[in-house]
Amino acid sequence: MTGAPAVSTHALHAALIPAPSLVDERRTLYRLAAEMFAPGTELSDNLADHPIVRYEIGRALAGHGGLDPAQLTRVASMSVRDVGVRVASDPSAAEVLEAPLRIVAPPGVRPEPLTEADGERFERALEIVEEGVLLLGKFAPDMAEDLLAHVSMLAVLKRETSGGLVSASSRYVPGIVLIDEPRLPMEVAEALVHEGAHEKFFDLAIAKEFLDVSAEDADYFETSWSHVRWPLEQTFAAWHAYSCLAQFNLSIGAEQCGPDSLLAKARKRADEIGEWLLAHETDLCADARWLLRALVSDTIELTGEVASPSHVDGATLSPHISEDCHFHPLPDVRHKRATTGRVVAGRVASPPEVFWLDEDASWTLCQWRHDRTAKTFGWILARATEEWQVGSAAAAVRLEKALGSLLASSLVEMPDKAH
Repeated sequence: MTGAPAVSTHALHAALIPAPSLVDERRTLYRLAAEMFAPGTELSDNLADHPIVRYEIGRALAGHGGLDPAQLTRVASMSVRDVGVRVASDPSAAEVLEAPLRIVAPPGVRPEPLTEADGERFERALEIVEEGVLLLGKFAPDMAEDLLAHVSMLAVLKRETSGGLVSASSRYVPGIVLIDEPRLPMEVAEALVHEGAHEKFFDLAIAKEFLDVSAEDADYFETSWSHVRWPLEQTFAAWHAYSCLAQFNLSIGAEQCGPDSLLAKARKRADEIGEWLLAHETDLCADARWLLRALVSDTIELTGEVASPSHVDGATLSPHISEDCHFHPLPDVRHKRATTGRVVAGRVASPPEVFWLDEDASWTLCQWRHDRTAKTFGWILARATEEWQVGSAAAAVRLEKALGSLLASSLVEMPDKAH
């Protein structure tokens, strides 16, 4: 399992879901969540991508308070400089980015971002960042396009305040990459691969089948190089990042790396983590297992579509229903369709719940997009038979499974069975 994989990471990512489609689905989820907590709120692409907006929405989804649309607009007004990635430049950045700075900081350290208030020092750092972005595009153009689609913002930390932090990102504030004040463009390029891989993973975990709540109870992985122990999510994220770094390392030739570079170590570490993950793959969901096997074992064919089940288990109805059974969505259910056709649905429960639906469940729930009154199984079945262009018996099986999943997730109910 050593050496270069036969298939590139960006090709496997695209086989799961192309980057533009993944970004669109992620935006769709955040837009739905914003409407759940603040009805009438509409997020532009800029707002839906903003790391702090995503952080605030994530807190609301985790049950840690509501959502203030005015606050979202205020944080998104922080100015940035675009040099291939958007770099935080506003003198207010330390205040606006307090959450990611606090979360990634080593104990006792208070990182401070370089901004336009730092004059020539900031401008010099900005030049190196721009050169690093160009270097990444030169050596690995496909990887750059794949990973940078998920990096919404970068902040450069003052070297004297970083506490030795080379680069960092956090799933709690997805979309932002923090890097130590760079000396070499190659340091920036490597950091963008490393943290961009994490950002890609965060988005995949949001929209695809990677990990579920059982991951919290899975075994921990202990690294051989530092003997720290990682939970499953962190282990998979590290394997994914090291796999991307190992691929990038093959493309750079004799280019000088920074003193803290992990590129030369990436292949060995990716192999070590990959072997452990293969031994624990039953703790992973379908898409994570597929990506692991495809990248580690090189046994997956990239033909056809990747099978990816719904985030909602496909329960069937019991006892068998009749055509005059009625269904309607619960009053607090909201849903939104991405341009890919997938639907994300949510309820402001305690805690809030969000589900990605499979194709049939998506279609079924959308039958109430204009009219939320109760509809009979027979009425929906007639429309499904026409829409799916299958026989009535085949459509009934599919529809029963779709309604079963919606019932199991408390997205729809059967008034006939309410009492």
